[in-house]
Amino acid sequence: MAVNGTEVNGSVSGGTPRPWLQHRGVGRPSTVAPFAPQIEAWLRETPALSGADVLRRAREVGYQGGKSALYELVRRLRMPLSASHSNGHGNGNGA
Repeated sequence: MAVNGTEVNGSVSGGTPRPWLQHRGVGRPSTVAPFAPQIEAWLRETPALSGADVLRRAREVGYQGGKSALYELVRRLRMPLSASHSNGHGNGNGA
């Protein structure tokens, strides 16, 4: 899929869809989506990296979008998989 003229892959090697890379269909194109793979790698390397440090690094490699969009992406990337698929009760067991 192309985002802002940049070709990005909507899944990782395991075939897991990445919602921040999927076409949203409405509104403006995402400015943060092309940077998601790099940000994900930074957070894998340094899980305790602050949002401000992620923003600084992203700006160093050309990110020109807003900090709120980037911080939201960082929040979603840090969210454990089980929490993102829970039933909303916070226990993740569907009860």
